Amino acid sequence: MEANKKRLLQKVQQYEFAVIEANEYLDTHPDDQEAIRYFQNASRHLQQQLAAYEEKYGKIAAGEGEMTRWAWVDEPWPWQMEG
Repeated sequence: MEANKKRLLQKVQQYEFAVIEANEYLDTHPDDQEAIRYFQNASRHLQQQLAAYEEKYGKIAAGEGEMTRWAWVDEPWPWQMEG
């Protein structure tokens, strides 16, 4: 996998993790304003990273947007990736 593509995908995964974790925290601490700001900031960054990735490499998840071809099969399978 080319370095830039891998870097962008890692950023998407990092922000996605942060959003999910912040969301779970807010389930039990709904009035924590700092956590709300953190969640909103992480959500913005996630959307930016997703847009950057998808602009260059295509949709990242099935079911999003209009598809004309099932391109996931063109990518290396997990056991075919280096490192």
